[in-house]
Order: sequence, then structure tokens, then C-alpha cells
Amino acid sequence: MLLESFEKPLNNISEQNGRGTITKEYIEINGVRQGLIIESLNQGNPLLLFLHGGPGFPAYPVIKAHGVRLEQFFDVCYWDQRGTGMSYYDKESNEPLSVEQLVGDTIQVVNYLREKYAQDKVFLLGHSWGSYLGSLAAHKNPDLFHAYIGVGQVGSAKESEHETYNFILKTATNKNDKRAMKQIKNVTFDENYYKNHSYGAVRAKFTNKYGGGFKRSGYSNLENLRHIFSCPNYTFKERVNIFRGSFSSYQSLGHVMATTDLVELVPTLDLPVFILQGQHDYQTTLTQAKRFYESIKAPYKKMFTFENSSHTPFIEETERFYKIMQDEVVGNYVI
Repeated sequence: MLLESFEKPLNNISEQNGRGTITKEYIEINGVRQGLIIESLNQGNPLLLFLHGGPGFPAYPVIKAHGVRLEQFFDVCYWDQRGTGMSYYDKESNEPLSVEQLVGDTIQVVNYLREKYAQDKVFLLGHSWGSYLGSLAAHKNPDLFHAYIGVGQVGSAKESEHETYNFILKTATNKNDKRAMKQIKNVTFDENYYKNHSYGAVRAKFTNKYGGGFKRSGYSNLENLRHIFSCPNYTFKERVNIFRGSFSSYQSLGHVMATTDLVELVPTLDLPVFILQGQHDYQTTLTQAKRFYESIKAPYKKMFTFENSSHTPFIEETERFYKIMQDEVVGNYVI
């Protein structure tokens, strides 16, 4: 059910004739008001649903701040998942989210887009936590999707995190970074790592410093804050609710992601699969992305490694990312 819709011209389109549109909508999904931003060049491109990471951290402000333009190839829907950003409301803070809720929401968003744009199928892109959610949704309803695209693909979060711990320790040792060595050795890594705030702080600090974080070049909290609070298509309250939603979403979903293995949950995907992974990613490691890719049974699958990227190849190696979208993904799309 469409609740509210706002539309404005899409600016800065030099390669296209005419101007596209940005549509911001609020729709009711499984009884909850949730927000979408859809960017289109109005050329009848195939649909892409972008599932953000976190959990609870919408991608749109950061993607737009870095000038990423997936609307060249798709009509792109950026959906803020239940409980964060445009889809946050105070009642949620006392009601833990579940993976089942979010998978159900994903399917409903897809069905809304299919009906709105009169298309039978959409492309599904999951980034980081979104790859966890997207893999489950594509496994459950493969008939709704042209293909699944995993970026920063999750496998086993615990094994990935163990790699990250060892990466920090090894890099600190090789650099003779005594401060880092002391800090990483002073925190405990065990099965409860996701509850350990001290470990989380050290991990975030040194993955960022050593080129294994959000971007290989580094991405500070201040830069992230600036990008979110300068996003023109969010209200001030929605920007604040990104941070509120990120906290509450992780409280609800962190345990699930940290203790389950997506390889075991999703043995098959009955649709084409594309995995795009940064070689230096220590948010969700290349080893675990490869493990997921190699284990999955799919009618067609292909993996691309980005040698100069960490967790966000669509930001760090944008032109190569575009080329893969155009030649490999959309290039195989038949109306």
C-alpha cells in the first residue's frame, strides 16, 4: 500500500538526454510504514533492489556522497530496511527484529516494485549484511529475480572475524606497530566477539587504519557523519534515525549473523549468481566470499575480485564495477 510519494528531477546526468527522476515513497510493508528512494532515467531499464548492510545502516547517503550512479543501468530502489532511517519508528526499539521479518519485507518490496513498474522480475543486490538477507530471499523465491548480486558477501561471520583478528595482529607485527599489537592482544576474541565492545572498537580502528575497513583508503566516523547529514533526500529526523536504527538493529540481529553460517543456510540458488568482492575486505573476507561462491549450486555463477578494493568496490573501483554491471549482469538480461 502506497502511503506517500514525492518526486523530483534527477540531476547531474551528462551522458543521457533529458532528466531522470528521484521518487521517495513511504509504503506499508507487512503492517509497518517503510521508506524507499527510486532513481530512474525513465528509459524502462530493468529494476534493481539494493539491500543495504549494517544491519540497520542505509546505503543511499553514502552511495550518493561518492557519486555512484547505478541508475545508468537500472531503475534502482534503495530501501531502508525495517527499523532504520526512513523506516524507523520508536515502537521498533522495544520490539526486536527478526531475519524472518526482514526476508518477508524484502519479498513484499519486490512485489510492490514488480507491480508498480509492470516487470516480472528484478535484480537483487545485497551488500554486506544485505548479502545475508538477499541470499535468503533469493533462495526462498528465486522466481522473482533475474539474478542475485552479492557484494561484500557473507559466509561464516565468525570465521571471517577470526581472519580479521589475525590480519590486524599480523599487520601490526609486520609494521612493528607496538601500540596496535598491545591493543589487539589485550582484547579477547572468542565466540562472543560480537558482544565485546572493546574488541569491536579495536577492530574498527585498525581495519580502517590498515586498509581493510569500509574503504581501503580509510573512512572516518566524521566523514560518514558528514555524508549522512548532507544527504538531500533525507529529513533531519531520518538522518538521526539511521544511527538509532543501526544500534537497535544490531541489538536484534547481531547474534544471528555472528553465529550462523550462510553456506549451510543457502546451499542452492536457482538463478544466476554474481559475487563481487574486494581483495582487501576484512569486514566480510574474501576467503568467506569465495567459500560461499564455491559451495553454492546455481545454474550460472561468476565471481569477480577487485584487487584495489576493500568492502565497497562500487565506490573504490567504480568504473570496473559499472563495466561488470553493464557487460556481465545487464548484458545477459533479456526482456
